[in-house]
Amino acid sequence: MRALTRALASVAAAVGIAATGSLATAGTAMAATSPAPRSAVAASPSSASAATTWQAMDKVCKTYTALDGVTSQGQICAEVQKRVTDAGSVTGYRGRVVLAPVNGYEMKPTTYHWNTGEGLSAVCAGGCAPQAGAWTSAWSPVHTAGSGPYKVQGEFGDGSLWDLHASWGAWQTAAQKCATYTASTVCVRYEVRSYRATPQERSRLTYTPANGSYIIPVAVGVGSQIDGSTTGVTKVLCQPCTKRTTSYSATVSRDTPNPGGTNEYYATARFERPNGTTSTLKAAITG
Repeated sequence: MRALTRALASVAAAVGIAATGSLATAGTAMAATSPAPRSAVAASPSSASAATTWQAMDKVCKTYTALDGVTSQGQICAEVQKRVTDAGSVTGYRGRVVLAPVNGYEMKPTTYHWNTGEGLSAVCAGGCAPQAGAWTSAWSPVHTAGSGPYKVQGEFGDGSLWDLHASWGAWQTAAQKCATYTASTVCVRYEVRSYRATPQERSRLTYTPANGSYIIPVAVGVGSQIDGSTTGVTKVLCQPCTKRTTSYSATVSRDTPNPGGTNEYYATARFERPNGTTSTLKAAITG
């Protein structure tokens, strides 16, 4: 897990403003309706000065119960918006928390942070007051260091703690392996991101043809070897087998295992070349 942690930290430090990817839901989380994702691009002076609009990105809500496990204390939501220029560039993010306590219970937000290496910030200057009724915080200052989950946390009136994550980071390359055949290039990338509170990993196969060449993609996979035990997922691409004579890309992803011990995290791609040879590429991080 140390290798994966280092990889996540290094790409978080390097990433600029990026597009957010497709919305998804998990558990009691609710995804906000959003326009189709744009290509990941760094903010430029021209895009920063273009007209911008705030668009919904993600909203995650959770209902909490008292210690008896039955009586509802109410609902807390973490909400994130993205700032998008008229050219489609994402130039910032902002988050807020929405409280809906019930049955006389109190909720008090305390701090938040963006999972891109930044420290904690107070939700309210000087501290938020306990809330026994519906309450919505102000939007956070615009976050421009890079995309990443927004985590907000606080406490209940009895002193117990709560926290929520919303939004996600852009996919970032942690390892890459490429090969060139007759001037055509095939690459496999091991990519990572944080999705809400969950680290995720994926394998990405890309092909750039030249000289009229082609490949036949067979499979792309992502997995890990933990203390000698291997797990992973594979997407079969050869259904049917198709010659790819133009630029091509395919991915497969999963939630990243969180074990201890000696680890290898990897991405693989298998494909057939024009001479009939089946080749495999592997990109990995270890530690």
